[in-house]
Amino acid sequence: MSESTPAPGGGRQLVAALLGAALSALLFATGLVVPFIGFLTAFLAAVPLTLVRLQGSRAAALAATIIGGALIALAFSPLVAAWYFAQCGLAGFLVADLSLRGFTPARTVLWSTLAAMVLMALLVTVISVTTGFNPQQFIEKEIQQGLQQAMKLYEAPGLAEQDRETLKSGMESIGQVMLRIYPALATLNLLAVCIITTGLFHRAAARRSLALVSVPFKEFRAPELLVWPAIVAGFAMLAPSPLVTTPALNLLVVLGVVYFIQGLAVLLSLMDRSDYRGLLKAFLAILLLTQPYLAMIVAIIGIFDLWGDFRTPRKSPEENL
Repeated sequence: MSESTPAPGGGRQLVAALLGAALSALLFATGLVVPFIGFLTAFLAAVPLTLVRLQGSRAAALAATIIGGALIALAFSPLVAAWYFAQCGLAGFLVADLSLRGFTPARTVLWSTLAAMVLMALLVTVISVTTGFNPQQFIEKEIQQGLQQAMKLYEAPGLAEQDRETLKSGMESIGQVMLRIYPALATLNLLAVCIITTGLFHRAAARRSLALVSVPFKEFRAPELLVWPAIVAGFAMLAPSPLVTTPALNLLVVLGVVYFIQGLAVLLSLMDRSDYRGLLKAFLAILLLTQPYLAMIVAIIGIFDLWGDFRTPRKSPEENL
């Protein structure tokens, strides 16, 4: 499918754009000022922009994006508005437009994430050059504030001094790791926004009986060429210089998540062949929640699926005769 249903009148499109922009800005602002609920609402801030595109034209969706950014700039600052445009504005606009143009969900997520990454990098560069903004210092400050809040949350009144020191040491170690991989974390944040937005947009389109191109999650496959950057990054981790190992580590983190998603798709595909698929999926979810290190095994399954092609049914000896 290349386009949505015929757009309504200009007045209705304007109202839809204003409502979509207000709701998107509200969700994004909640993510900035509310500690826990806001963490979830920030991932939904791009969804109202896609609904504007679903109900109206490309111009209405673009207007909603601009209005949403203007509201954020008025409520906070132009710097925060730039963040909104990179994380939500462009993602929301592209997810809807690419989906309506016939892109598969995986391609929609890929191109939306890449475009948001480029825009964010460009905005950070321009702001740093023109205002003297130091992104490294800003990230360090944000991480320290987050760790301090986490320390206050997890510190029990009767916690022993030794346990308190252990907790503090663990938090400091986490902070050092986050300082090394914050580019990967920013990329994964954009990826999560695009995945959630694409999924919800497809659901909304289905309710309007729009036949978008859709591929079941269990058939997801990462591009085969991605395995080579993963291999190169793995060997680069053996280099003695942080100038080499830090970019390699960030690349491995991002690709590790991509191959975890593919490994999860492989496991779900295999489970769907069983009569106990529901029980097996529940068991898998419990394992991943209680034993997070198993995610590495799932990622390895995703990588070796490139060669093993685990989802292709194997013929039994009787079928070969």
